[in-house]
Amino acid sequence: YFITPPLLIAAACLLTKGTLENYILAFAVLLFEGGLVRASFVGQARFRDASRLRHQAERLAAEMERNSREDHLTALLNRRGLEHAIDQFENTDGPFVAMLIDLDGFKSVNDTYGHRTGDELLVRIARRIEEEAPEGSTLARIGGDEFVLIFSSRKNSPSPTNLASNLIAKLARPYPGIASVRIGASIGIYLAENPGLTEMLLRADIALYTAKRRGRNEFCLFDAELARELQRRQSIERDLHSAITMRSLVPWFQPIVRLETEAVVGFEALLRWSHPLHGPISPPEIMTAARETGMLQLLTQTVFADCCALIEGLVKADCRDVRVAMNVSPRELEAGDIDDMILNGLAAKDLPATMFDIEITEEAPVDPDRVDEKLGRLSHAGISIALDDFGTGFSTLASLKDSRIRKVKIDQGFIRGLAKSREDRLLVKAVIDLGRTLGIEVMAEGVETEADRQTLYKLGCRTAQGFLFSKAVPLHLALDSVVKEHAKEL
Repeated sequence: YFITPPLLIAAACLLTKGTLENYILAFAVLLFEGGLVRASFVGQARFRDASRLRHQAERLAAEMERNSREDHLTALLNRRGLEHAIDQFENTDGPFVAMLIDLDGFKSVNDTYGHRTGDELLVRIARRIEEEAPEGSTLARIGGDEFVLIFSSRKNSPSPTNLASNLIAKLARPYPGIASVRIGASIGIYLAENPGLTEMLLRADIALYTAKRRGRNEFCLFDAELARELQRRQSIERDLHSAITMRSLVPWFQPIVRLETEAVVGFEALLRWSHPLHGPISPPEIMTAARETGMLQLLTQTVFADCCALIEGLVKADCRDVRVAMNVSPRELEAGDIDDMILNGLAAKDLPATMFDIEITEEAPVDPDRVDEKLGRLSHAGISIALDDFGTGFSTLASLKDSRIRKVKIDQGFIRGLAKSREDRLLVKAVIDLGRTLGIEVMAEGVETEADRQTLYKLGCRTAQGFLFSKAVPLHLALDSVVKEHAKEL
């Protein structure tokens, strides 16, 4: 076999120059025998410059990496991008300022005007924060309505408290073209000597929590008092796992009664934990600790198991008209497979789903569609969905349009002093009347006086819970009380 020299030379020149990304090389093959050409054929070979493909792959990988660090709605950094950006502060002189900005009332915007309006509002808010952000600062969106602003506190940098005041004022201004939306913001501030993201966010979050307790449009600077609070929080987080596994942290059950007869019609599972050092720990604090330590799923499973045990006891006692309620946050529904856990758990023990209620607590989910899908699945199975703490946060009038909502629990803030407050009476009456129109049961929580009980009954409320009737009690006492009451009726 013989390849003619000219073609061989031409091929060598094309291959070594490598200036073409794609090219075709023609060739001929001649078969000689006895000095004569006995056979021949011609062909083509297509070549691609591999370096071009490599460069394309590198650009694609770089683009994917950038996208993984960016919040696609606002074009700000996301949490992963923020973690990467923090590394850039290592060679920068401190101190550093971390601001955790949480929007007040954003969930009601989504409920009232829809998610498209909510998304547009988030973009506008991001631009307003950018306008106020100091030069060289880093801004990220790390949650549905949470932003983080980090910058080096130099001599020419604005005072953190002045900046927080300006941000709150700017975010509270009207947003032209977005209906009559009004938004507030709460801000937690932490001054750090070293740029450690976990430490900064933890302390800023504690300051934010304090700001929110003061009301809307407030900011708080992490100080010595909050440092002591952090030590307490870390102590609680360290002891949480053993408290769950050793069952020193368990749900107790508060009766829900008919106002007219005080007959028990249900129970709400409420977390109870008496810490050996810090004493009674509130349910919201327990939930925060569980979320921070990654033990929320374990805690939820423990509470649900006890709810199932109570339902099982009620079924055996032929008290099938008594329901058991468990609090679930939208973010729990969003993040895990809690719907599978509930449905599979009830089915495994052959327990009726109609004896189980879910009370949705106050929190704004990042992915409302995912939460809605899971609520729909649970509702379709026969589980009753209730709005807890109605009148605050997640629980808004717009939520009542959801056909899956079968119950509403009026927040205890509207119940205390009900007999003396005309405004609260008018509000509660309006909710009760609206519920009746929509076929939704309206309940009251936090009933502590006989006067409030009588007022609620006159307003049309028929079921309630509170210290007037009973505090939360251990599982066996809750079951015993219903069994004894049921026996008297026979």
